[in-house]
Amino acid sequence: MMSMKIESSELGDLSSNAEAMASINAFFRSISKQGRIAIKFGIPIYAVFDITNRCNLSCLHCYSSEQREELTTTDVYHVLDKLSTAGVGMIDFGGGEPLLRTDIFDILTYSKHLGLYTSISTNGILLDENCVKRLKILNIDHVCISLDGAKPETHDHIRNKKGTYEKTISGIKNCVNAGITTQISTVFMNSNINELGDMYTLLESLHVDGWYIYDFVPAGRGKELQQEVLTPEQRKRLFEYLQDIAPSSKITLKPYPYLITINSACGTDTYFYKKYGRLTEFFKGCLSARWVCHVSSNGDVHPCHLLPHTLGNLTQETFEDIWFNKNNPVLKELRDRRLLKGTCGKCTYRDVCGGCRAQAFWKTDDYLEGDSCWIKN
Repeated sequence: MMSMKIESSELGDLSSNAEAMASINAFFRSISKQGRIAIKFGIPIYAVFDITNRCNLSCLHCYSSEQREELTTTDVYHVLDKLSTAGVGMIDFGGGEPLLRTDIFDILTYSKHLGLYTSISTNGILLDENCVKRLKILNIDHVCISLDGAKPETHDHIRNKKGTYEKTISGIKNCVNAGITTQISTVFMNSNINELGDMYTLLESLHVDGWYIYDFVPAGRGKELQQEVLTPEQRKRLFEYLQDIAPSSKITLKPYPYLITINSACGTDTYFYKKYGRLTEFFKGCLSARWVCHVSSNGDVHPCHLLPHTLGNLTQETFEDIWFNKNNPVLKELRDRRLLKGTCGKCTYRDVCGGCRAQAFWKTDDYLEGDSCWIKN
């Protein structure tokens, strides 16, 4: 059970961050729907729904390598109904490339009709002026566009197709010019970590709203690229750089999974702790199997988008049965920090962090093992 309290004054600096406030609203939505059971086990306030595996690129590091059936429009609506009824408050539509679905605007409109915070994650290639205009009209909450290099050759190499960089930059500009909240997602690996500073300068010049910063997890197609995984020291330097620039940044920086380790990596006087620390302590670190989930294109539910363990299928079951009632051993283990092994099991911050279970799984084939954190205690 959660016993920690957060005073409203401690959330004051989040009030201008629409996504953070949507997360808080989604949390209370889940409590109103499910009551104490949602507090005990968690219920995803945020779901990643990969509505297609089809893509116009073949990115080297893509986690979505397994081909699955694609739900019909009506089936997608039914899945969204079940998620909304269960208390999920935020949906991010991904893929594959979600803009390849001819019904994508109908799906986004339906999600908004349900009152869900609705976003889409895209490689940006199809974000021409007409597409962006339609996204603006339906009042999408934000668009997240993948950009993995400050130089065309770097981004095109990772995205495995020449000319991708220019089209992606064009898509970013179209969204910004239309007044859509525009987030950028970057996966840092050995191929692009040396462009960290140049990436930030580029994104400032593009006037984007936010930047999701991830370090590479070798999942899916990316499992063949073990040499691209950042070392613990590289991860530490990346996070320290973000801490240095964050106080004066015009871009909202969102370093995941580093927000998980804020409790142990930051002192209480540092920027990220002041901004998010109490919130991450409240949610107890790694959100997998508790406050986030992943739904694949055929309706399968997973603990997160980087853990491939199938928990059930929303075309056949309710979300409540999958999440609460099946006594699934994967969910039970991921929710019990006492079972953690290795460095995470011994860590002082085990219960307020938990490490990244996906990092552990793809490194050791065991989601309960220690991840590659730099914290030593």
